[in-house]
Amino acid sequence: MMQQPSHSDRDETLARRIGQLREAGQPLHTDPELRNDPLGRALLALADEVAPVDQPARRERIWQQIAMRMHRQAADRMPQRPALKRRPRWRRALAVAIVLLAAGLGWWLHLLREAAPVLVASATTTRQVYTAPDGSHITLRPHSRLYLLTHADKVLRYRLEGEAFFEVVHRPTRQFQVEAGPVRVTVLGTRFDVRTWSGVEVFLEEGRVQLEGPAGQRQVLTAGQRSRLTADGHLTSPEPASAEDYLDWMQGRLAFTQEPASQVAAELAHHFGVQITLPEPYASQTLSGTLLLDSLEQTLEDLSRALGGRFIRIAPGHYRFEAHAVR
Repeated sequence: MMQQPSHSDRDETLARRIGQLREAGQPLHTDPELRNDPLGRALLALADEVAPVDQPARRERIWQQIAMRMHRQAADRMPQRPALKRRPRWRRALAVAIVLLAAGLGWWLHLLREAAPVLVASATTTRQVYTAPDGSHITLRPHSRLYLLTHADKVLRYRLEGEAFFEVVHRPTRQFQVEAGPVRVTVLGTRFDVRTWSGVEVFLEEGRVQLEGPAGQRQVLTAGQRSRLTADGHLTSPEPASAEDYLDWMQGRLAFTQEPASQVAAELAHHFGVQITLPEPYASQTLSGTLLLDSLEQTLEDLSRALGGRFIRIAPGHYRFEAHAVR
């Protein structure tokens, strides 16, 4: 009596049959032995689930893995570069701070040497004396301002608004310059007065100065000479002038000889920081004399007596001359 094969033997036989068909490249579902056997059909279904699927995405992933492996192998064969030493973070931060500090210091020095004007001295109701870095002394008339423009090894340059008397220390290696409106005064060592409140005027008491006008005109003043800037922007030829006419304010008085009353009023207006209106024909009247600059009220009273009238206050800081009524 023949012995029936066991269930496990049958499974092994059918599984081996599936393997043979796969190796031969034959379709599994056309085999009658597998299709007609219940166990064979179950094995066919299982083979479909576990069979590898030739999908393009899967092939792409395989080639990427192969390429990466080849790249790693090539890199392993290349000589290794020595590792760069990284600076500690605190050293990098210190280096950055030093660079920023140097840049900031350079920027600050640039501003000091070639920058916007810096107000270094200002006189309100009294005279003010300013000592420059080179030891020169500058006396500012009331209501005047002095600005530093350039402080360099070869030039020290200021701008004046108002009036000031300069006593410049002689230094051959450095030029001392003053900008008064469009006029530039260059000196090496001298004493001179500059005013800008009624046009630009320069009076030289001692030494030599060079003037340069807006049109490029240049001239040299010697002691006891003055020059003015005309309305059309030209410098007048140097001419003799009295030191008292320009330096009297430093002694607290105003001296004038055959001076138009309008010029006297303009100088008083600047000195006291007010506005003075002097109508014609009194503005054109010439005056000679001396006015003390102790107080605005007393000075205006003295001037009004010379003109034959009085000054009245028509607004804060604004005075107008009125002649006495004729009886």
